[in-house]
Amino acid sequence: MKKLALFILVLSLTACQEQNDDKVKTVDKSGSVETKVHITHLNDSVDVMKTENIFWVKFKDVKRVVRLDTIPSLDLSKEQGENSAGEDTTLMIKKNYQIFITVN
Repeated sequence: MKKLALFILVLSLTACQEQNDDKVKTVDKSGSVETKVHITHLNDSVDVMKTENIFWVKFKDVKRVVRLDTIPSLDLSKEQGENSAGEDTTLMIKKNYQIFITVN
């Protein structure tokens, strides 16, 4: 009975581990489109989104398309942090966009 309980515990712990199967470690360069998206804060009201598409054919980078778009900045958020003296303080930082890519 103890072995069964231990087996169930180990099984449940391994099943609960969060895995991100969507992360790509390498790009298949035999024939694919690689897309990179990066957003930077330009000023208080505007962010810049850089989208880069790299077209791979037979292991060669045959074309690159880079697009820059200005987008409105999101609000500020309050975050707890530490100042240089080691004291807890509340910081106001810019919110970052979440990026979702849908492939059809």
